[in-house]
Amino acid sequence: MKILTRLSYGRGRVVAMIACFAAAVACSDAATATTAQDATLDGAWTSRSSGVTSLLNLTWTRDSVKGSGTYFVIDNALGCGGITLHGNGSVSFRASRSGAAITGVMTFDSGWMPPYSGTLENNARIVGGFRSIDAGTCSYDLIFGLVP
Repeated sequence: MKILTRLSYGRGRVVAMIACFAAAVACSDAATATTAQDATLDGAWTSRSSGVTSLLNLTWTRDSVKGSGTYFVIDNALGCGGITLHGNGSVSFRASRSGAAITGVMTFDSGWMPPYSGTLENNARIVGGFRSIDAGTCSYDLIFGLVP
């Protein structure tokens, strides 16, 4: 009887360990799938909008987007929200992400830090813009890959 009880106890532990292992593998596969899906968005994102071209190298996670790059003002100046951006330089981008919604800030080396919000469409385009109290939204879409 003692042997049967020990065998049952041991078998229960083995079953419990297998169940825990299976759950851990299932959860890690889901996390890996999410990360892999987000990694497909990593890379060059460009824009040629509102008189400014930019090239940003973005890294995506399930809940954030961040990166940096360069910008060039084509029409000599961009006036959006009480600031005028001139010339060219570096820019960084940090945003939170909830599904397709993106909300963050672009920081230009001139010190201009406009809030930015947009929506990811078809994993190929962020339809968005700089938000401003006095100028409304200045459209600034970003496209995955290089814009000709």
